[in-house]
Amino acid sequence: MVYLMKACGLLVALAIALPVRVAAQGRIIGSVHDSVAAKPLASALVQLALVSDPSVSRSVRTDASGRFRLDSLPNGTWVVAVMHPRLDSLGIEQLMRTVSTHGGWEQPLSLAIPSVRTLVERVCDAAPTSDTSGYLHGRLRSIGGESGPGAGQVELQWVDLSLEVANTVGTRRIPRRLLVATRDDGSFVACGVPPGGTVRVRGIRGTDTTGIVETVIPDHGIARRDLAVGPVRHIAVTSTTAATDSVSSDSMPATEQWQRRGSGMLQGRIASSDGAPIPNASVVIRGVDLTARTDSSGRWQLRDLPQGTHTIEARALGYRAEQMLIDIGDPSVEALQTSLERVVALDTVRTRAMRETMFVPELRAFEQRRRQYPGYFRGPAELDQMQPFDAADIFRSMPSVRVEYGRYNTAIKLRGKAGIPCTPDIYLDQMRITPSMSEGVIDDWVFARAIRAVEVYSGVTGPPAEFASVFNECGVIVIWTARGR
Repeated sequence: MVYLMKACGLLVALAIALPVRVAAQGRIIGSVHDSVAAKPLASALVQLALVSDPSVSRSVRTDASGRFRLDSLPNGTWVVAVMHPRLDSLGIEQLMRTVSTHGGWEQPLSLAIPSVRTLVERVCDAAPTSDTSGYLHGRLRSIGGESGPGAGQVELQWVDLSLEVANTVGTRRIPRRLLVATRDDGSFVACGVPPGGTVRVRGIRGTDTTGIVETVIPDHGIARRDLAVGPVRHIAVTSTTAATDSVSSDSMPATEQWQRRGSGMLQGRIASSDGAPIPNASVVIRGVDLTARTDSSGRWQLRDLPQGTHTIEARALGYRAEQMLIDIGDPSVEALQTSLERVVALDTVRTRAMRETMFVPELRAFEQRRRQYPGYFRGPAELDQMQPFDAADIFRSMPSVRVEYGRYNTAIKLRGKAGIPCTPDIYLDQMRITPSMSEGVIDDWVFARAIRAVEVYSGVTGPPAEFASVFNECGVIVIWTARGR
């Protein structure tokens, strides 16, 4: 009897206490939105911790709609943090808010990645302007470890374009350069980069540097690029550019060039998409005048490479070129396996016919000038046979043309008076590029695959009247693309 009374008393106590316990549990229903991409942030990790007792925590991931739900939460104030790789790419460590649960109430919670304008104002401590409203951020480390205090600097270069109509219609090329110091942990932020543009980036630590890394800034204006810097030796080499026309090579002055070397080594194998080896493919490290060719098994090796982050290009005739970033000298990098996609090549006659129909008036005028003027020409048939990888490839074998390799770009020069290289006028589809700003840099203006014909007129022979200029005696380079008029 006593046992039954105790059991009944316990049931009564549980019946009274149970509703109270359920009422003490709250629920949070929330969502996470990406304001930069204007869409929900899916698969984000949402973590909660009770302020009064951080050991009490919960976690959940957002669904495809960016929503999440957490039930059975004790009363109290919670710290809510959101983590996602997207945040890291924008330079945000995490999103954080506090929310309180009371009784059985349902607490709504909305979190969002700030807009681009808000991020720029927060990160750059300034309101963005209309044309330079982005930033590039990342971390500079040493090969084999993180950078220490006073890690180094990051140098950025890009080109702004503006239309000039004062004297003649043309495009003005305005070079931009920015040098930013890294923080103690190696992180850096470079503000003012152009949204939707391409920026050349280089990391510097003392006398050690990375290679030149091209980074495309998204249209929203925010990008991340981590860099690894390693030891580099600079070797001076004196060379003379050989002539291929009537001017003697003795008239070309000797120039001193610096070659970058180091203790790095890379090896790998290049194959097609079906795994078959590709022999005689080339592997080039940008900014380093060393090239490897694959053997019959598709294998290649390069030694004496400067360490750090570099861009590697792999290309083979009949295949689409492949670029990749690699940290030379990193122990985790042993061998590179590269797969190239075969390009469906049309026969020369068919390809030429297609190109001729794309800009018939320009091609007719081009062929007429080829017959009448003492210049140097490359038409659709020659370009089909060459299959150039970049625009500079088209000019390397042309007489009176000199290809110069700079730290950030490849410039095309013509042989001027006394054999001294000079900067020509450049016309792209009849639009004149300001010579004082172009510096002969072709690859910044047009892709090789878009070029349909090229004309080169040195200052000695003189260009046709439609391309002549009294302000530039160096000469003219005329480039035609499929756009035409």
